[in-house]
Amino acid sequence: MFFGLQPAFPATATVGDEGAAAMIFETRKAGSAVIVAPSGRLDATGARELEAELCSAARRGRGRAVLDCGDIAYISCAGLRALLLGAKACVREGGELAVAALRPECRALLEASGLLSVLQYHETAEAALNGTGRPRRKTMRDGMEIAERREAQAVVLSLVGQLNGDGASLLLARIANAIEHGTVRVALDCAGMSYVNSAGLRALLIGAKECRQAGGDLAIAALAPQCRSVMEMSGFLTVIDYRETLEAALAALARE
Repeated sequence: MFFGLQPAFPATATVGDEGAAAMIFETRKAGSAVIVAPSGRLDATGARELEAELCSAARRGRGRAVLDCGDIAYISCAGLRALLLGAKACVREGGELAVAALRPECRALLEASGLLSVLQYHETAEAALNGTGRPRRKTMRDGMEIAERREAQAVVLSLVGQLNGDGASLLLARIANAIEHGTVRVALDCAGMSYVNSAGLRALLIGAKECRQAGGDLAIAALAPQCRSVMEMSGFLTVIDYRETLEAALAALARE
């Protein structure tokens, strides 16, 4: 229910393969804003449809959109990428995306990825609707630069800058994109990474898990001394594949 408002355009759409649980979307106008309410699992298939829904909502609402997540039961890395791209679409249209009513398990994932640090979040859709359109205190900057290239059967992501909340979201999006396009071996060249915090560490763990679940792996290489010190003290290097050089990381991935 959306505050007694009547739909201004088709209210529902379903996605998903025949025989599989489909994601359902309910989209409605609320004043000058557009509310998108998905229901189901935000996996790779649902993520593509959500990105399209949010981009459409951004255009229809001139950037003012609310994503009501109360009926989302699961979010994958591909889903995180869809949220980030939808938020950027709203920014391009001069507004912002407000996210509301995340279930605890989904909220934990967004917090771990750092995505909630760049999105406006509210506990209810009503609060999000009231807050939509207010000036942003943060810009949708990525926090770091990531260059991408292919090496044999792997994708190399070269990280330059700070792997904090913003950079963590971007990194997860790039890893998800590689997996979606069939590359499940990912090497992270960290020679240009100057800083990593807890959000960045969680993103690395999530990215490695997604690669392994897809049948591949993730390896990191060439950490600067300050970043390596952080990872060693936290015990991080005991649970993820680390190599001193990018060449060694690529060789390890080739043996997988």
